[in-house]
Amino acid sequence: MGTRPVAVVSDLWRYPVASMGGERLRRAFFGPLGMIGDRRLVVVDDDGEALVAVRNPGLLTFRARCTDAGRGDGVEVIAPDGDARAWDDPAVATAIAKVLEREDRDPVALAPGTVGLHAASPIALLAEQSIALLSDWAGEEVDRRRLRPNVVVDTTDDEPLPEDAWHGRRLLIGEEAQVDVVSATRRSGVLSRDPDTAERDTRAHAALARERRNHLGACCRVVRPGWVAVGDPVMITA
Repeated sequence: MGTRPVAVVSDLWRYPVASMGGERLRRAFFGPLGMIGDRRLVVVDDDGEALVAVRNPGLLTFRARCTDAGRGDGVEVIAPDGDARAWDDPAVATAIAKVLEREDRDPVALAPGTVGLHAASPIALLAEQSIALLSDWAGEEVDRRRLRPNVVVDTTDDEPLPEDAWHGRRLLIGEEAQVDVVSATRRSGVLSRDPDTAERDTRAHAALARERRNHLGACCRVVRPGWVAVGDPVMITA
């Protein structure tokens, strides 16, 4: 512990629709259940079961954003062809069904979601140094969107894998928000998908499995809500 920052926030991301591409932010509010507006909607089938990108990679070719960025309201979905519509416009579900080749099978819909398996630790933390190390292992530059972080930080000492040293610690991000670093993040098959085309490329995933048993970054729980912005310092408080 100390008064010197251990890192600075370099990037913020939110994913208003689970399993779709997200939006880059300059500022976001961390509430008790995670980043406001994050994963607030989910794509479901006719039985109400959630469709996830691991089994439906075409979802990654859609992007979602909040038209009211601060409050995380007014979700808009951008289709692969660039057509942007409100999430509850029937044309959105039609476009998703077409990309997933489900027009003649079960229909799909967008529904209010929950953080689900992320409920206990909904903030995905990742360091710039970890992204760079994975790129070295893979022999190619790894697009951070494959790792789907909420907050990316740049450490002050350039030590590799800084998230490991923060496990079990409490971080103050900016002036208000505090998070507990709960566990390492186990990576899914989404890492093997191009975030724009959903085409499969396993080099980064294979490298991570070899070097880190498929773990990179950290899952965090919000213990004190607050605003977080790019450029904010990160300090260890406990």
